[in-house]
Parts: sequence; structure tokens; C-alpha cells
Amino acid sequence: MVSINNTEAYKTNDRYNSNNKNVIETTDTAKTAEAAKAAPKESSTIKKDTVTLSKEVPIARKREAMGLAPTGRLSREDFQTVADSDKEAVKAALESTMEALGIDKDQKVSLSLNAKGKIVIKEKFSAKADLEKQLNNDKAFKATFNRLATNTQILDFSTTLQSKANSMSLVSFMNGDSNDSDWNHLLELADTYNELQSGDNPLETITRMSSKEAPFEFVHGPKENKAA
Repeated sequence: MVSINNTEAYKTNDRYNSNNKNVIETTDTAKTAEAAKAAPKESSTIKKDTVTLSKEVPIARKREAMGLAPTGRLSREDFQTVADSDKEAVKAALESTMEALGIDKDQKVSLSLNAKGKIVIKEKFSAKADLEKQLNNDKAFKATFNRLATNTQILDFSTTLQSKANSMSLVSFMNGDSNDSDWNHLLELADTYNELQSGDNPLETITRMSSKEAPFEFVHGPKENKAA
């Protein structure tokens, strides 16, 4: 199987599409008319080839959009590295935009994504609407923020699952030390495992689940700037 590393490979090249104005049906001449009589009937029609992309292509696209290598094994450090870099970029861009709009640098600003994928601010202040509009209209900022949100949510979701898995041990069970909370965590893990196994694109499934279970919020404050 050939791995696709260049995103340009995902784009349709229409130079050979029959709808392209550069593809022109040749007018028959006396010579070509004679050739057409002798040629098989199907040769007079331009046939379109169909290409079926591997199911790995959507996963590769998703990984690239998240700032990750399109193929190969992933580690927690891969997600963390991208998240750390994007966090600094979001911080710098947000502060620059706030300064341009005349917003006090000590103004607390909490950014998150709503159900429609729009960046929203929790706090209320005079220039809130202008700041939201500016951030949502900045394609580079929005792409970086979305990437930061996605990777951070997956990291937080992973931490939560690990915590639940460690909350109940077989020794505790045998000694009768487990409680209802422990059992609930175990059942939740079982449900999570089943859901993770239900889709063809595991990364898409994890992204969706982590967005629900560990929603992202970026907080800019007067003395600290952290992603929660």
C-alpha cells in the first residue's frame, strides 16, 4: 500500500475530467470517420475511470489536520508536543488581538468552541463581541485553536480513562473494599471500550468522545495562561 504524505494528493486534479473546457472532443474528418468504422464501438466513447480511496485516507487527513504525522504509530508525546506549540501560538495571537482592540491585558478571557464550532468567550466586557468576531474571522487563529482544542481534549480524555482504570483493583474486589463508585467506573470503561470499537475511524471516534467528555477551555488571565 502506498502512503500519502503530501496533502496535495487528496485534491482532485481536473485536467483529465471530461467536464474541463480543455478536454475537447475531436471533430471527425474523413480519415477519422473511416477509422471509426473499423474501431470497436466502445472506443468512440470516453470512459471515466473510477478511483476508490483507501479507508486509511480519512484517518491520514484527520491526523494532518491535528498537526500529527499522517501515518505511523502515535504516542502521547506526539499529541502533547503539538498542543504545547499551539498553546503558545494561541496565547500570543490572542494577546496581540486584545491589544489591537484596546482591551486591557489583564482582562480575563476564557475561549471555547460552541456546538457550531464557533469560538466563544465566557466573560462579559465591552469589547467582547469585537474580540469574538476578530478571532473567528482569523482563519489561521481558528485553525490553530481547533487543533489545540482537539489534541488537548484527547490528552485529558486519556488521563480520565487512566484514572478510572486505576480506581479499582482485583485485590480491592477480593477484599470487599470496592464500592459503588468503583463499579460505576468499571461499567463506564466497558461502555467506552465498546464505543471506541464501534467505528472504522478510531481517531474520529476518540475525537468525538473526548469533545463530549473533556470539553476544552483556554483561559487567559492577568497572571496566568493555562489550558484547562
